Amino acid sequence: MFINNFNKRERYLMAAAASICAIAVSYVFIIEPVAARWKNLNNQIRSKINILEKDFKLAANQKTIESEYAKLSKRGKAARSKDQETADTLAFIENVSKNDSCLIINIKPVDIIDAGSHKEILIDVTAEASAGQLSKFLYDIENPRENLINVKRFNVVSKSGQTGVLKGTFLISKAFLD
Repeated sequence: MFINNFNKRERYLMAAAASICAIAVSYVFIIEPVAARWKNLNNQIRSKINILEKDFKLAANQKTIESEYAKLSKRGKAARSKDQETADTLAFIENVSKNDSCLIINIKPVDIIDAGSHKEILIDVTAEASAGQLSKFLYDIENPRENLINVKRFNVVSKSGQTGVLKGTFLISKAFLD
């Protein structure tokens, strides 16, 4: 055989080269895929553990969540008709405008939209005030958030003939449960 033709040193070098090649091939085709799979499984386990930890925290806070839900669901129940809800919203807007010294020129309900899980009352409001009063009016309309009132669209122009007075047209929506 041709190996017998090599001297002892060349045989050792050939054995070392063959073992290095065998180690490299086993690393590329065996060890690396197993390590990648192991790392992937560890990442999946970590994500499942994170989900379980969040679920345990929610379970620990279940009584608090249920009491908050009970408070909010009482507020959101459909105990009133659409007309009552519209009237209450109009009264709220007028009250806020009175507190903010904002003169309402025109206010009228436009439509009631059925959005599936809830309904929205759309109200068209035209008001006049200074820039500071108008911005405070818009802020006070949307806050507190538990009223579920949003200003969907607004248009503000300066009133002709008067400096410092702005005229604004707003589309305000109020969400409520049916």
